[in-house]
Amino acid sequence: MKKKWLFFYCLLVLTLMNVTPATKNAAAVGQGQYILMTREEFKDWLFQNSFHRKITLIQHHHTWLPSYKQFHGSNHFMMLKGMETFHVRKMGWKNIAQNITTFPDGKVAVCRPFDMAPEGTIGATANSTGIAIENIGNFDIGRDIMTAEQKETIVYITALLCLKFGLSPSVDSITYHHWWNLKTGERVLDNGPDYNVKTCPGTEFFGGNGTASAKNNFYPLVLRKMQEIKTAQ
Repeated sequence: MKKKWLFFYCLLVLTLMNVTPATKNAAAVGQGQYILMTREEFKDWLFQNSFHRKITLIQHHHTWLPSYKQFHGSNHFMMLKGMETFHVRKMGWKNIAQNITTFPDGKVAVCRPFDMAPEGTIGATANSTGIAIENIGNFDIGRDIMTAEQKETIVYITALLCLKFGLSPSVDSITYHHWWNLKTGERVLDNGPDYNVKTCPGTEFFGGNGTASAKNNFYPLVLRKMQEIKTAQ
């Protein structure tokens, strides 16, 4: 009987040794250049670090593919490495294009170093002083319905970036990929012909991808969140 209880005791200890540390560290973990964390941990990380590159423009993108169908709840790093491989091998970029990635479960990953300008089809003008946020999902009408957790993370980290870099929400400080001509790399806002612009970050991204939708639906949420953060400090 004693041997039987000793066996179960040892099994319990081994189980706790394997599970407990993973549970405690499940929120903020790193793999290579990637740091996966909660939005609150991202806040601490952002304000504890200094950056040397001038940042005046927050870009919002959606991945389109991978979409929600490819997210399984625990494959964050696999998805990031997949995007990195595609960006480097197929697109010819130096690294994964985006500085930040958000996920359907509300997690956020720091990706490309902040002191490296993002790359991508949005063009050099937007990238030179930009910080790129890639939101996992296809947010065109009829596709993925954004989760409440990801929505909160997108608003929260955008507000944090505005506070960190001294920006006020506007079309000049928070931009959508849809507003930039794919051929010239110039900003066209709502005036780009469909064949020269992407739908990114999605025709249903916080109600739409036009400037009116950003002004009416997205910027007010960011501004309100900025005020909440400042009040809580």
